[in-house]
Amino acid sequence: MISVNLSQGTSLPGWTTVLCLLVGATAACLWFRFPLTRSTRALSSVKPTSDSTRSARSGVSLRQVNLDKNEANTDIDIIAIHGLDTKSPDTWVWVDPNDPNNTVNWLADRRMLPSRVGAARIFTCDWPADLRQQSSVPTTLHESAQSLRDSIQHLKANTTRPILFIASCLGGIILIKALEIDNQHTKDNADSPSLTRTTRGVVFLATPFRGTAFKNMPGLLLKALAALQDRTVTALIDYTLGATPDLDELTKGFITLTKNHNYQVVVFWEARNTVLLRKFHLAWIVSTWILLAWLVALTSAWLLDLFSPWLLVFFLLWLPVFLSCQPQLLVNKYSATLSDFKTQRLDRPHVMMNKFAHSNCTNECKKDCTESDDFGHVSRKIEVMLKMIREGSPLEQADGWIRKRHYTQEKLKIERLSGDTLSMDRCYINLAIIGEPRENPEKGSETDAAPHKSPFSLTARLKVETPEKNIQVELSSLFDPRKDSEGQTTNPRRILIHGRAGVGKTTLCKKMVHEFTRRSGEFRKWNELFDRILWVPLRRLKAWSSPLYNLEGLFCYEYFDQHLNYSILAKELFRTVDSNGQKTLFILDGLDEISQLLDDNHPKSSLLKHLLNQPSVIITSRPHVSLPRGVHSPDLILETVGFYPAQVVEYLRATFIDAKTVEDIESYFQMHQLVQGLVRIPVQLDALCYTWNSFEDKTIPGTMTAMYKAIEENLWKKDIVRLEKRTQRQIRVVRRPEISNSAEDEVQLLEILAFTGMHSDVIDFEPRHRDAISEQYNPTGTNFFLDEMLGHLSFVRTSDPSSKDRDRNYHFIHLTFQEYFAARYFIRRWKAKQQLNCLQLSGGNRNYIEPATFLQEHKYDPRYDIFWRFVAGLLDADGEALSFFQTIEKEPRDLLGPTHQRLVMHCLSEVERKESNFTGLRARLENQLEQWLLFECDFMGSSILAREMECPEQVLVSTLKQASEGARSIFLDSLSRRTAVPSSIIKIASSWLNDCASKRLCIAVLGLLRHQRHGLPQEMLQGIAARLEDQDADVRRAAIEALQGRVDLPEEILQGVAARLEDQDAFVRGAAIRALQGRADLPEEMLQGIAARLEDQSAFVRPAAIRALQGRADLPEEMLQGIAARLEDQELVVRRAAIEALQGRADLPEEMLQGFAARLGDQDTYVRRAAIKALQGRADLPEGMLQGIAARLEDQDAYVRGGAIEALQGRADLPEEMLQGIAARLEDQHEYVWLRAIDALLNQAELSLNVLSPYVKSFCKALLRKSFEKHLYWHASDRGFIGVNLTHIPLSGSQHEGKEAVKLLLKNGATTVAMETDSRYYT
Repeated sequence: MISVNLSQGTSLPGWTTVLCLLVGATAACLWFRFPLTRSTRALSSVKPTSDSTRSARSGVSLRQVNLDKNEANTDIDIIAIHGLDTKSPDTWVWVDPNDPNNTVNWLADRRMLPSRVGAARIFTCDWPADLRQQSSVPTTLHESAQSLRDSIQHLKANTTRPILFIASCLGGIILIKALEIDNQHTKDNADSPSLTRTTRGVVFLATPFRGTAFKNMPGLLLKALAALQDRTVTALIDYTLGATPDLDELTKGFITLTKNHNYQVVVFWEARNTVLLRKFHLAWIVSTWILLAWLVALTSAWLLDLFSPWLLVFFLLWLPVFLSCQPQLLVNKYSATLSDFKTQRLDRPHVMMNKFAHSNCTNECKKDCTESDDFGHVSRKIEVMLKMIREGSPLEQADGWIRKRHYTQEKLKIERLSGDTLSMDRCYINLAIIGEPRENPEKGSETDAAPHKSPFSLTARLKVETPEKNIQVELSSLFDPRKDSEGQTTNPRRILIHGRAGVGKTTLCKKMVHEFTRRSGEFRKWNELFDRILWVPLRRLKAWSSPLYNLEGLFCYEYFDQHLNYSILAKELFRTVDSNGQKTLFILDGLDEISQLLDDNHPKSSLLKHLLNQPSVIITSRPHVSLPRGVHSPDLILETVGFYPAQVVEYLRATFIDAKTVEDIESYFQMHQLVQGLVRIPVQLDALCYTWNSFEDKTIPGTMTAMYKAIEENLWKKDIVRLEKRTQRQIRVVRRPEISNSAEDEVQLLEILAFTGMHSDVIDFEPRHRDAISEQYNPTGTNFFLDEMLGHLSFVRTSDPSSKDRDRNYHFIHLTFQEYFAARYFIRRWKAKQQLNCLQLSGGNRNYIEPATFLQEHKYDPRYDIFWRFVAGLLDADGEALSFFQTIEKEPRDLLGPTHQRLVMHCLSEVERKESNFTGLRARLENQLEQWLLFECDFMGSSILAREMECPEQVLVSTLKQASEGARSIFLDSLSRRTAVPSSIIKIASSWLNDCASKRLCIAVLGLLRHQRHGLPQEMLQGIAARLEDQDADVRRAAIEALQGRVDLPEEILQGVAARLEDQDAFVRGAAIRALQGRADLPEEMLQGIAARLEDQSAFVRPAAIRALQGRADLPEEMLQGIAARLEDQELVVRRAAIEALQGRADLPEEMLQGFAARLGDQDTYVRRAAIKALQGRADLPEGMLQGIAARLEDQDAYVRGGAIEALQGRADLPEEMLQGIAARLEDQHEYVWLRAIDALLNQAELSLNVLSPYVKSFCKALLRKSFEKHLYWHASDRGFIGVNLTHIPLSGSQHEGKEAVKLLLKNGATTVAMETDSRYYT
């Protein structure tokens, strides 16, 4: 046993001296050879790849390293963040240990990462990461993360471009802290740029989520090394020493964030050891050579008898350092990985986790080289992440999937009866407001005698009449502001659209989706209002089965069932809709088809009502369905109407290349007014176009029934080929009986389906309806299946072609086709003298009834009106109309009479006029109808029956001839309300103009001719002109109105009209002015004649003269002066007309502008409004006029006050008192006014705090309300400003400058607002 004697050997002072020399020499070597401020691998040879952009405030800089890319040709940014105690680009650069000049930056080298990322910019982010800081206050994690977040937001110009981060070591911890800070900021400021939203993925390279091996390093050593250079150790070192509660919370929050935003995350962990002291260039202290040196020294000292206890003490002090600082994993797998993320091992030490030498190994590589493998692991993961990022965020993926994969061309296709696809440009969708009051035209206007259609006419029943202008709505302007019934301006967002079957409700939905996804310029506002359209065919909900019915499940079922990540996309879309529903427009198609699901006890009821209550929604339905209880009322109710006449012509021209064919069809329409009304139904026009060419060698149908028979024949030709019953070659020569025989079973089944549906009031045939029909009607000898057969027929369609045949609902292409086939069933039974099989689909009850009995029971039922027309037409074609009309005439009869006459009249319109056994009865029926027309004129003072297009022409002529002079006037007045009057009537009536002794009759004839705009022969025009000299003023006026608007008037007739400008009757003079108004080729003397009427004594004539001169660019100065003189007129309507006539002219002299200014104080509200509008936008107004406008800020009328604000808005030189007047309007009670006021203030180049101070409460409240609608914020920095989109409006003042003044205003204003709202939400 060896004993140590402390008194032996070298003395303590000697060993102390030796030890001090040893330590001093070591320190000197470290100081001079390994400066602490220099990296062990100097990269002086590595030149910067670009100029960096640095935030002076934070010291953070972004440097792009692949300079061949720019923002225009890239779509993603990659930002690489280094770790602690390093910098960019050094941390990303591999240095050849044998040749320091041989370096590779894998982020910049074109052979490395840039070759793998495609159209992406790559940046390095340099942040202050010194382990030993010069500052006496250590930098905290929050400070570093805040600095990183602010700087990236500031330095990146495009705040919406997706970002993929590559975070090395502690840089990953700082990044997730920055995202945590940004996420909280985004919650508080939803409209501000968000790093959280733009981040799409993160690659972590050895990030210590649970600390590092530095926890084994003596903390005293780190502090001592830092103290050698008068520095402090950064507080960030705490996050390397081990897992802490703060670090655990941070990582948990990041995991939640990745789930909420679906980040792509991959973590890489190191597999080779690191010598910890190498960081401080002290690795040699714990090397095996030093251990060997110690052992040699101890042994030598012992053997040479130089051993000292102090040598042993120092060895024992060194030994723990040696043991703790042995090579080990700096960030082990446990710390570098999280169970929620994909992980990948890299066979390299920590210092090399962010450096790669090459992408492909060569023969020069060492045998165990892993560079290419490790780089491949990292680059492939990045490639996969970029691919997923380019596919978009979950919301972008959802929107893209719906737009590209759901709204496919096939799904949005509009198929014509021919099988061809109809271009969306030719899909005319017309809408009209329901319940909007009609305009009330002034006396004498040209619209006061507009045609009034009969509510019993075919066009009225089919809802294809042209609505009045004031209720027409363009599809593209659906969401434009409009006034409601109370005159208040609203912004409709919830819209209900009614429409009958076949008028294009589903086409309307497809049109809306098509225009929105195509981003059509005409629909630009839709794209501004909404981020997406979600079209939900409600009928599909019936087949949907789920344990829980909610929006997320609906999105999975309807849109994403074919997507691999259906759950993620549905969840993200639901989250977006739930948080900001106004930006998503729901189109709920076919409410009438799922009415049974709205029952409160149905499991889908709650979801449906939630859908119907969406803030932005369009609901389509047939007219008989109303919104259920618990659903908010719509902002706007519309109905779909048929094509307008001009659209019919456009459709024809697009369908037929030959102009002669188009002319022939138009002529046919003119001769057959009923057909002209029918073809305004889109599917009817398509059917006629499909059939037209078959009329080449045949008589063109003259009745509605004959036209439907022709259409039916042509469609069966197509269908029997699809049913494989005839070949295409056989169809070219087939005869009608052969067609009927080929499809006999299908025809009968369609007839039964149609009649049963009519009897049960069913137009949409569900599977249960077809089941009931199949059970009751099973034609013997047939071998087809009903569902399969319906799918091959042109007469029926399904609303959901994507579903299985068995689950589909079917409806006839238009209700009239169902009525046509139902009539065919009726006459089949009528002719066979068989009972009708009346099956009630709702309850399954069935009864049999004789056709004649059915006729007697339902002949006055309005639901069967068109049905009876078809019955009459079909029986007439078979020569059996007589018995039908005889049965109609039998009891029970309408005791009142008009309804019976209307039924007879409608049925007669379908019976061709020819010699038959029906001729005698027809004559008696028409004679009876004549008597009723005469009775109606006498009893009612008008004739509604005569207005109907179905009234036979012979009856009208006969009635007119035998009527008394007084009855003729009434009768002609009624006929003038028709859309078209037979030429025979016009010819008879015009002949009476020459020798008409009755004033009333003369006016009635002129009124009739007034509405015949086309084709009046010259002799009729001369007859009208002769009445310009009539002794009676009312006749003269009627003659002028009959000539008004005709472009083909000869010069002498125009001179005759102009002569009436001097008429002694004011209404005649006014009519003459209106007749000449709008003609561009008026000679000077006629213009002078109109201008002379500016001084007319009648207040009715003067405004008419002003309007006639309005808009003419070449008016001489004296006429302008004459109009300006009317600004002082005693009649307000004249003053208003004068202002409106002059307001659009830019070259008005100052005296006319003074005339406008004088009207600012007019006693009439409308004149004051017009005066302000006339002065608005003129840049050179003198101070006095501006003062006059400013005085109107106190006007009693809200629209005058608002107009005054608009007139002052945007003027840069407004004095402070006027701005104060505008600011005072912030406290106006009328919303229209204070909205104009805030807009005017936000349009100023600078705002004075002196102006705002008295009204700061109202100002803050107005800003707060508008900030929900647009990008608007109040920034209180060193220099306060208000931000409006990209514009900053500085705040200035004299009493409290800069930031203090802004804070004072915010304190006063915002506190008040907070008291009035909820301080939990506004502080």
